[in-house]
Amino acid sequence: MAMHQFPLLVQWSSEPEIYHGFLSVMDRELEICIEMPGTGAGRTGSTLTKAGPRNASKNILSSRIGCISGSEELKEILSGQETQLQQKMEEAKDMASFLVELVDTLEVTMSNRSAKGDKERPLRYWTHVMEQLDALGWDRVTLVDQDLSRVQIELCDASQRKHLITARFPPAYPTMPLSIAPLEIPVCEDDQLAAQHGLNMGGLSSKQGIGLEDVIRQAEGQLEIFREFWDVMQDFDERTWVIDPEKPTRADKVRRCALGNHCSIQVTVQPLSPRSMPDTRLFGPTASIEPMRTKLYQNAGLWDVKKLPRENLEVLLELESGFPSPISTNKDDINVGCGICYSFRFEGQIPDQLCSHVKCQQPFHRACLYEWLRSVPTTRQSFHTLFGACPYCGETITTSAPKT
Repeated sequence: MAMHQFPLLVQWSSEPEIYHGFLSVMDRELEICIEMPGTGAGRTGSTLTKAGPRNASKNILSSRIGCISGSEELKEILSGQETQLQQKMEEAKDMASFLVELVDTLEVTMSNRSAKGDKERPLRYWTHVMEQLDALGWDRVTLVDQDLSRVQIELCDASQRKHLITARFPPAYPTMPLSIAPLEIPVCEDDQLAAQHGLNMGGLSSKQGIGLEDVIRQAEGQLEIFREFWDVMQDFDERTWVIDPEKPTRADKVRRCALGNHCSIQVTVQPLSPRSMPDTRLFGPTASIEPMRTKLYQNAGLWDVKKLPRENLEVLLELESGFPSPISTNKDDINVGCGICYSFRFEGQIPDQLCSHVKCQQPFHRACLYEWLRSVPTTRQSFHTLFGACPYCGETITTSAPKT
């Protein structure tokens, strides 16, 4: 399912196929859970994996393309439009196209509500919200709506990295609790380790009776838990050529760093034990990465948790000059771009195929190489595999049809 246009939706499991996360609508994040057909769709929105809270959402819509459940807030916004949405869901070709329709409906509904303005907010609403902001300190507020319904607050961790948190005050505040958008933090898959660090897997609490200062203290506690993790990731970002992800977020645990000679290493850091040896994966020509893989294995005992993971990997891989970095190396010299389209990223994909000839080893996007070989008259085809000549060195190269 093409869910790339909804970056806040995460696939929790493939069997059954379940997506959970948020729809971003008018600067608000609305929690939603999607369960695909053939996996018990139509039950209730309570089938999340152990990484997510069970029974945290209510069933809203269900059809042949899947089942949608969500938070009470989402259900309340869509109240009265279920029949119209059910018809659109039945007519949609797949879940991704229906979600586009759903977001459009949410935007119209929320825009209409905003136009009406909740103008009759009671005096105690204004009094309580102002008291909360005065107590917190206006110097920490970076954005505030005219009716005080949305407030953006800047936090700093111990390493002076800035983080933003958004609080929303409903018209019935303080009778109804304020809502908090989740912080951008990495997902921790080890529940036991998270509990040992005092990390609340349910996120920030905004129950009735909990004030803004209390929520901010919770957020600052979470920032401290991940401070060392962000120190490690920042070191990779500043001291290596990170080729993927293109624009890493605070939640990203993975960095793919260039090693030169068409080689790179993918590092997955553990958020709650960031100085332990990370999961690694080497990419590149076999003749080049096999010696590196051997060094990683043989030198594993040299890992020192007092050092940063980047420094340890330089020792294990015996990189005397360290990783190529913006300080030491021109980006053109690391040569990780596709030899056909000359770019690193094409339609969200990075070069995943190399010429196997030792003197060439030019990387290509599979899609680019496939289309190139199809255009050459001398290329042979066997089922879905093409056999032709490398555009650079002329040696034999094969590729298969890219996945669609």
